[in-house]
Amino acid sequence: MSASTILVLIGLRLSGKSTLGPIAARQLGIEFVDLDDAVLTHLGATNVTDAFKLLGEHAWRAGESAELARLLGAKKSCVLSLGGGTPMASGAEQILRQAQARGEIFIALLDPGESELAMRLANNRGDRPPLPSSVLTGDARADAATEVRALFESRMPLYRALANVIVDTKQSQNACVEKLVSAFQ
Repeated sequence: MSASTILVLIGLRLSGKSTLGPIAARQLGIEFVDLDDAVLTHLGATNVTDAFKLLGEHAWRAGESAELARLLGAKKSCVLSLGGGTPMASGAEQILRQAQARGEIFIALLDPGESELAMRLANNRGDRPPLPSSVLTGDARADAATEVRALFESRMPLYRALANVIVDTKQSQNACVEKLVSAFQ
């Protein structure tokens, strides 16, 4: 295994982090940790949508940064899946860059591309709050394309700058996991 002990998965929602992360962790023989679950526990909430509604985005983002610092500080080998907006949370980029500079983490960006992500989002809203800037037209595909375009413009430059490797998650699960595992090792 590489000097890095934590494989950090970043990417927009529905990019494949929660699907590919556990598979990669099993192949690597290490634990899978979902940051969203840790933040929910930290905030005493049951799901992300309710946490956003009841506590607000600021509290959620603060929880993300606190839990990210705690998990990385533990220096326990794992595959750590970050929430779609975690790198944008106040202090999170600095936490990630410092751990990366120390060689403690290896960051993989999961990116299915804008059109694929819009299709996935239109078909599966899931347990995630809509972006405040989303313009709801009643057309799920148009709304998803608008949301994804906004996310790509606002988040992907930072995500690409943080990534040690970028995995195209339009590929098969096996191909994606193979690339994650080999890049990490």
